Amino acid sequence: MIITTSMVNGFQKEIRNKVLSFWSHLEIVPFSLSNSLQEEGVYRYQDFYTDKKIIPEAQHIQVTALKGGLLKTNDDFEGIVLKGVGDDFAWKNMLPYLKQGDKINVGEENLQQQILISKATADRLLLKLGDKVIVSFMGRSIRNRPFKVRGIFETGMEEFDKKYAMVDIGVIQELNNWGKDTVGGFEVFLQQENLFKDRGRSYFLTLFGGLLSDEKFDELKRDPLENIGEQVYSRMNNPQLDVQTIKSISPGIFDWLDLQTMNELIILSLMIIVAAINMITALLILILERTNMIGIMKALGADNVSIRRIFLYYSAVIIGTGLLAGNVFGIGLCLLQKYFHLITLPQESYYLSYAPVDISWTWIAMLNIGTITFTLLLLFIPSTLVSKISPVKAIRFE
Repeated sequence: MIITTSMVNGFQKEIRNKVLSFWSHLEIVPFSLSNSLQEEGVYRYQDFYTDKKIIPEAQHIQVTALKGGLLKTNDDFEGIVLKGVGDDFAWKNMLPYLKQGDKINVGEENLQQQILISKATADRLLLKLGDKVIVSFMGRSIRNRPFKVRGIFETGMEEFDKKYAMVDIGVIQELNNWGKDTVGGFEVFLQQENLFKDRGRSYFLTLFGGLLSDEKFDELKRDPLENIGEQVYSRMNNPQLDVQTIKSISPGIFDWLDLQTMNELIILSLMIIVAAINMITALLILILERTNMIGIMKALGADNVSIRRIFLYYSAVIIGTGLLAGNVFGIGLCLLQKYFHLITLPQESYYLSYAPVDISWTWIAMLNIGTITFTLLLLFIPSTLVSKISPVKAIRFE
């Protein structure tokens, strides 16, 4: 159970971190019914951008812009979406995934613009650092822009790596005939930690949701990130701007992560049931082996409650010994995996090259307390066998 919860928690955390290294919790973009890759611009110095008090939940706000194009080399070509980054871009989120080269020097006037491409794009087009590429942009006329590969990144997220490249936002401003004060939108990184569905609450709704009223169930089911997004939208009070959460932008990834929580719940439930059945069987054997002793104790005046307490206490010792061994074994394996990455994964399928581990001491404590409490409660059922043993019949066969 410790290995299961640590790996599921680590997997969800790493995938979210990877998504948020390229995107943000919230995106504020011009309201549009079309998917035009932000051909429409918005004034950069909005109130919420210059005054951080309007969005107090924000840790960082940065400008961005997108532009679709065709990346061409001498021998091949490929569709690409350029993501423009400004001088306020949070490189600390992206640098861990920069495998070669360096970040873009935003704002520098170069004869040849700089571009960051993914390793997947570099491998397909046989590109390396320093290579020159041409990006063609479609419109009333085809416009070509030269770029020099400044760096190569790899997030492991195939949806992003195959599709996006990064350039100075000034390139997109020039292509769209925008001024320096016009951008495609804003990315908002939030400072709160519990922005996604809490696993404990998910477990509770899965197990006991049917006992709640529809209103209470819907209230608990609502995503914290969606709530913040709605609050930010109402505070802006600007019908020309829309607020989108990362979960609405990439719903497939986050639905898949939520499914891991359900898998975790099923595994933990099965393990607790197996443990309970094993302990019930063990207690029944203990009682049957000590039938004569129970008869003698009753003959000496011991009541059923005190005798049952003895067997439950002995069962608790057995459970505690098992928990101690399980904690040492489970935490030990998790630490080995965390620091040595013994279990590897195909990155193209799982977005990670190894099975991540995030050890939560709170969850481990809850698992231990929950397991011993649930198992001991179930052991009250077989312990009632003690009251059925007659001292006369038990001693007769000694």
